Amino acid sequence: MKTLCEAGLNVLALNSGPRTIPAKHYNNHRQRYELQYRGFGDPKTRFQRQGDCEQEVTWQLFEHEITYTVAPGTKWKWTRCKGTGGKANFWGRSSARFSDIDFRAASLDGHDVDWPINSDEISPYYSRIERMIGVASSVQNRPSNPDGEYLPPFSFRCVDYILKSACDEMGIPYVHDRCAQLTVPHNNHPACHYCGACTTGCDVGAFFSPTWYFIPDAEKTGKLELRTDAHVKNVIVREDGQAAGVAYIDRATKQEVEAYAKVVILAASCCETAKIMLNSKSRHWPTGVANSSGQLGRNLVDHLYATSAYGYIPRLVGQPPRPDNVADSTVVWMPRWQNLKNPHEEKFIRGYSVYPGGGCGGFPYYYDQLEGFGAEFKRSVRRYYPSPVSFLLQAPSLVSEKNFIDIDPEVKDIFGIPVARFHYEWGPNELMMLEHSKEVCSEIIRKAGGEVWGMATEPDPPGHSLHETGPCRFGHDPKKFVTNQFSACHDVPNLYVADASMFPTPTDKTTTISIMAFTLRACEHIVDKFRHNEFA
Repeated sequence: MKTLCEAGLNVLALNSGPRTIPAKHYNNHRQRYELQYRGFGDPKTRFQRQGDCEQEVTWQLFEHEITYTVAPGTKWKWTRCKGTGGKANFWGRSSARFSDIDFRAASLDGHDVDWPINSDEISPYYSRIERMIGVASSVQNRPSNPDGEYLPPFSFRCVDYILKSACDEMGIPYVHDRCAQLTVPHNNHPACHYCGACTTGCDVGAFFSPTWYFIPDAEKTGKLELRTDAHVKNVIVREDGQAAGVAYIDRATKQEVEAYAKVVILAASCCETAKIMLNSKSRHWPTGVANSSGQLGRNLVDHLYATSAYGYIPRLVGQPPRPDNVADSTVVWMPRWQNLKNPHEEKFIRGYSVYPGGGCGGFPYYYDQLEGFGAEFKRSVRRYYPSPVSFLLQAPSLVSEKNFIDIDPEVKDIFGIPVARFHYEWGPNELMMLEHSKEVCSEIIRKAGGEVWGMATEPDPPGHSLHETGPCRFGHDPKKFVTNQFSACHDVPNLYVADASMFPTPTDKTTTISIMAFTLRACEHIVDKFRHNEFA
């Protein structure tokens, strides 16, 4: 919306939930012991939580009223933030660029399809986004994660130097993460003050979120109208099948409202966008708007998340506590190192990345590894406080005909809208990555002089990563893809998609900065078409 408004276009933005107000909705430096349920939420409702971002202080910004279903025998966990700015108010901020190894993966290993774009085309947009939002990192010269334009990186912690030494011995990269969090003041935003509350909302805007960045920028132009508590139901189409606007439900009145526009952009998040399009049935589009390919809702993929290994470093036991997690940031990562020289070096194709963590966190989650009771137990928890380490796996899944979204034929939500139904199960390729990572990460702990407490017995449920992609994916062939290389629907040129649903495949990287880069490109494409009077 920032790009469109600054170009002089009038923009109506519809948001499913309330306006996000940092002073009201964020944690604002409160400690766990100041919260009624110590940050875990009311035990009567916390088991309805769908994701890690959905904590006691942010509960009211997340979707709990509108349901979804999961097909028998499969799994999916769908986290939806209905506040303005969405999950980017609380995201992990890892912001690595995709590379040609990702865009050309199919040509390299023979599976699925290539992207309709290359690094040279999208690189300028990555650079512009990095300059807008500020990304802290270092130059790393690795083919799997191209370097960008960075602010100074976060400093390694004590535990990082120990783990890096082990990784160096094993030939595994251990480097600064690409983190959209400010280590110095940038573009009129203050540097991080290391309060450790990132995943409950930054109260000063020291990391990128639309609440602090793009929404205020758009509003300054006077060209933005932002309507909140407007839950979009479907796309309205004209007699010729093109987009005329959207119908939405006003949450306050429960009434249906229609909004009309020359161009419609769906940026509702990956699965919600697909759901809206699938529910947009008409004479022209009996299976959902712009679905002549039959691919709408198909090709759902996700990152497999799991704790590959966890343990502790004995030499750190009993050391004084340090502010290891004050930035609530991953700080470092182990970018993909598998199948780079040869796409078939391993039993699996493509590759995964890992986020190491450790040291003094905000909560001693290792408590269940220690024995004792009462004061003795508390002393033990304190002694081990600086010593835990763990490794979070981020493994991309492959496209499978088994994994897709459709509309439940029987279940409707509180507004009478048919709900999304998920069909998903992990495939053998990503499960092989999990087993590989368990061996590697447990060996890193041992080589670092540590002891392994355990490894994942099973992966986190699909959907947990919040990085789902694919059901509106883009490509050149209208018979095989929903959208084109500029994120416009092949069948409906004035209907655009601006979220991860357009990405053909996942990579070992997170999606947010790539969503922004491709959306910037799409918005400038829209502006150019308006200048040439191509939208009636």
